[in-house]
Amino acid sequence: MILTRVVPLVFVLFTSFTLWVLATSDQDFWQWFLSLFTEKESLQVVLDLGIALLLLMYFLYRDHAAQGGHFRSFAPFLVATPLLGVIAPLAYLTLRAFQPKRLVAMPRNPNSI
Repeated sequence: MILTRVVPLVFVLFTSFTLWVLATSDQDFWQWFLSLFTEKESLQVVLDLGIALLLLMYFLYRDHAAQGGHFRSFAPFLVATPLLGVIAPLAYLTLRAFQPKRLVAMPRNPNSI
């Protein structure tokens, strides 16, 4: 139930909120982004969230592999996570809830061109 109802709802609400914040912010995005790394308090929060996201992606990949998924179909979520934060893992879990077969890429045949 949580995977099919709560996670997609959190994904939609949080993504919408993030887009709204970015669209209505008075502060320049790059100034804000750089300020996260200049203040020690902000840096601590960024590092904390980065470690948590790294652990989350490790466990999501293990789940993905246990479901028969290949690294190639999980790689876009790994790349997107540092860029989008928790939106990428939420997108993975939402896709897994509704279309799990789309996440299982077939291995490429080395003899095909």
